[in-house]
Amino acid sequence: MFNTPYHYRLGSIAFGLTSVFTIMYLLKFLPKLGVEERISAESFVFRIDKEFRLILLVEALLTLAWSIAPEIVLLNYIVNVLELTLFEVMVVEAAISVGAILATYISEKASQRRRFEAIAIGYALVSLWALIMSMNPSFILVVAYFIARFGEVLAFPFYRSWIFSKIPKNKASSILSALSSYRRLIALISPAIAGLLASLRLTLPYLVSLVLFVTSSIIVFSMHMH
Repeated sequence: MFNTPYHYRLGSIAFGLTSVFTIMYLLKFLPKLGVEERISAESFVFRIDKEFRLILLVEALLTLAWSIAPEIVLLNYIVNVLELTLFEVMVVEAAISVGAILATYISEKASQRRRFEAIAIGYALVSLWALIMSMNPSFILVVAYFIARFGEVLAFPFYRSWIFSKIPKNKASSILSALSSYRRLIALISPAIAGLLASLRLTLPYLVSLVLFVTSSIIVFSMHMH
């Protein structure tokens, strides 16, 4: 069913056309050049202290959690475990795009005063995705990946706002560049870890991701409470 080249072409055209709506949304809602960014840093004194080391730990855990469950793991699971086709892969990708667009719209409307509530909801949804995927789901994985992208995009601006609040404006570019390099360094080793885990059990990367997401969430909210 829907597994011929003709159906693949129709599916690719249909999903490609949905990008038009994404482009229209971005053109309408992205701030123009010269407009102050919605996320702003708070005033503070920068210190490489225990708190900032915990931030580095959270960044490492989140980067590793996402990196050990890449799309190639999803593709392998859909094709080799569920014995489905690339059409179903495209359906999952479409669900991911819809979740991202919806979460972006909601995050634009949310208040910065509810920052940690948004982060909590976002990473709770991401953890739910990892839990579902670790349980050998069938086609419900479409819903799981919608939930994952929705949660990630919802939490992202508020999580970044929290990170920015720990960095002075005059050092923001250098420190954020260092964090980016730090994340890339962690991402270099993650494919080997993902491959090893998947060789033991195809859904094991998602289970490990779940543990990492829960651990990083606990660290973030323990820092917030203190």
